[in-house]
Amino acid sequence: MNSIFLKSDFYKKPIEVAIINNEVIVIITDDHDRETIFSWYDLDLQMTKSSYINKCLLWSFVKKIPEKVLIIWFWWWAFAKYLEDHISDINITWIEIDQTMIDISKKYMWVKTNDLHIKDAKIALDEIIEKKLKFDSILVDIYWSNGEIPSFFLSEEFSKKMKEILSKNWTISINFANADTDEKILSWYKKMHYFMLKYFGEFYSCLLTWEKNYSNMSLIYNLDKNYYKEEFHNNYLKNVSLWNIIYDDYIIGDLFVDNTLFLDN
Repeated sequence: MNSIFLKSDFYKKPIEVAIINNEVIVIITDDHDRETIFSWYDLDLQMTKSSYINKCLLWSFVKKIPEKVLIIWFWWWAFAKYLEDHISDINITWIEIDQTMIDISKKYMWVKTNDLHIKDAKIALDEIIEKKLKFDSILVDIYWSNGEIPSFFLSEEFSKKMKEILSKNWTISINFANADTDEKILSWYKKMHYFMLKYFGEFYSCLLTWEKNYSNMSLIYNLDKNYYKEEFHNNYLKNVSLWNIIYDDYIIGDLFVDNTLFLDN
């Protein structure tokens, strides 16, 4: 295994890029010295082996394949790369605060998108709204290097902005990580969840793979009903067939769906 260490503008410690054959694994160390596999993609097989990324890919196939995707901050290189590899006309906009992250995605993962906003997400979203841009799918995964969520993303203003830029009847997915480990973290999620339900309606799905204790999950909003495991599977299989997208058995493996999430208000 070859590893490259790159200085980050965001993290205190260098970011590790590990390359095994043609698999690219990005590892970060946060302010609490916790190592996390940030992204994991096999360039030969054109699929990711990251459980979290795969469960988030699933919701893109719930209704139909997205054409315009907005990615806000972390984790989404493998997601972007998968969509670029399998959907020829995909249009991806990416908001990222750390130039090093962009450099890694371009040099080692060959992510093509050039619609980049390397700045604070609040400023970038205002620019997007000013241009009257709309997106079929929005992915949000936002944490400071100390593990906290920036206060803006817990505000009603953020949910209103998401509502303004999401195309009608499409989906927004937010990473809710480690929700069972700390009351403070849980309070953040309850606040965000409350505003998201207020602006996107009563239906949502919680997707997990492996982590059935809610330690890591993706909540999907703006659904027309509560979706269940079989429906995610069936829609994925239908859409990969219609769009001639490679079947990725990692995506539908070990999926757990909970539509009665404990984050009630």
